[in-house]
Amino acid sequence: MTRIRIEELLVQLEFDRSLLEELRATGLFESDELPVEEADELRVAAELMRSLGVNAPGVQVALQLRRRLLVLEERTARVLRELLEIQGK
Repeated sequence: MTRIRIEELLVQLEFDRSLLEELRATGLFESDELPVEEADELRVAAELMRSLGVNAPGVQVALQLRRRLLVLEERTARVLRELLEIQGK
């Protein structure tokens, strides 16, 4: 699995280290290297904090909801594919 160093992400996202420390205090992004999926979550977290002023606990809730939404979208797509297969038979 591809991992990305968090220091590189901070530079790319122009994300302040103090905001990262706030996120880490809530249990998010504790590793110095992140899988690609978590790197994308850090991008979302940065946008929420910078653009919308969401605090770290709010980001944690938003990311949990986002993960659940992604799972539901994946399940819906799978069910749709199965229904199309059944219909095609």
